[in-house]
Amino acid sequence: MNQIVKVDEAAKFDKLIELEVTRQPGVYFNMPNDDYHAGPGISKSGLWTIHQSTPAHYKYPAEVVETAASKATKAMGEATHTAVLEPNRFEESVVRGPDDRRGNKWSDLQTMCDLDGKVLLTGSDYDQVLAIRDTVHANSFLNGIITNGKSEVEASGYFIDPITGALCRVRPDLYKPQIKVMVDLKTTLSASAADFARSVTNYGYHSQEAFYTDGYSALKRPVDGFVFIALEKKSPYAVSVFELPPAIVEEGRAIMRKSLDEYASCLASGVWHGYPEGVQELKFKRWAYNLTEAPNGLDDETA
Repeated sequence: MNQIVKVDEAAKFDKLIELEVTRQPGVYFNMPNDDYHAGPGISKSGLWTIHQSTPAHYKYPAEVVETAASKATKAMGEATHTAVLEPNRFEESVVRGPDDRRGNKWSDLQTMCDLDGKVLLTGSDYDQVLAIRDTVHANSFLNGIITNGKSEVEASGYFIDPITGALCRVRPDLYKPQIKVMVDLKTTLSASAADFARSVTNYGYHSQEAFYTDGYSALKRPVDGFVFIALEKKSPYAVSVFELPPAIVEEGRAIMRKSLDEYASCLASGVWHGYPEGVQELKFKRWAYNLTEAPNGLDDETA
C-alpha cells in the first residue's frame, strides 16, 4: 500500500514524499535472504551504488545472469555464515555432495536441496567451510561472542530515515542484544590489517557500520560495539578481528547521508539521473606525468 511519510520540516526535503511502504518499521526474523533483497526499502548496497556510480545505476541495474560459478560462490557464503554463526544448524542445513558438479548425481541432489531449502556443496568446499569454522571457534574471544548468550542471526531491520522519510533496511550478520554488539563476517583473500583497511574504503564497510548502527538505534536497539571478522578463504584460513576508528565511521556516515538525500530527491521527482551532462574536464594524479612536468600550484595528489 502507499503511505505518505512527512519529511522533517528542517530537513533538505521540506515536502511530502510518497513511498511504497509495504513493510512497517521493525525487526523481522527468519526472513529468507532472497525475500529481503527483493523487498521494499533502500539498503546500504543500494546507497553505495548511488555513491560510487549514479542513481540510474541503482534504479536500472544491469541484468545479472547466474552462472554455475556464481551459484557456487553464493552457496559457499551461505554455508560459511551458517557454520560460523549458527554451528548447531550446520549439519541440518548444509549437505555434502559429490566431489564435482557434473552429471545427474549432482543435478538430482541439487534439485532436492533446493526443494528442502538446503545448501549443497562439493566435498572439498564442505571441508573448507568446516576448516574455516574450526579456525574461528578456536579463537576464544570470537567463540565467546558468537556462542555465549542470545544471538540474532541475519534478522532484517526496517526503519524510516528521520530526515528524508525514506524506508531503509539492514540485515546484520549477528546482533547480541544483551551486550549490544553487532558482528559482520567478511571472507577475503587476505585478513591482514593493511589489506582489510583497503577493503573498508573500497567496499564501503565504514558506511555499512554507520548505516546499520544508525538503523538499529532508530529501532531502539542500540549498538555499543561493531566488530568485523575477516576470514581468509584458503589455508591456513587465518582470521582477524577489526574495529573501525570513529573518524572513518563518520566518513562512512557522511557518504550514506549524501546518498540518502540523493535517493530521496530522485524518489520524489521520479528522475533517476546518470552522469553529469555536458563536457567534463578530467583530473589526473601527479604520478600520471612521466615525461612532462605536472602543473604547478596543485596539491601532491591531483594535478
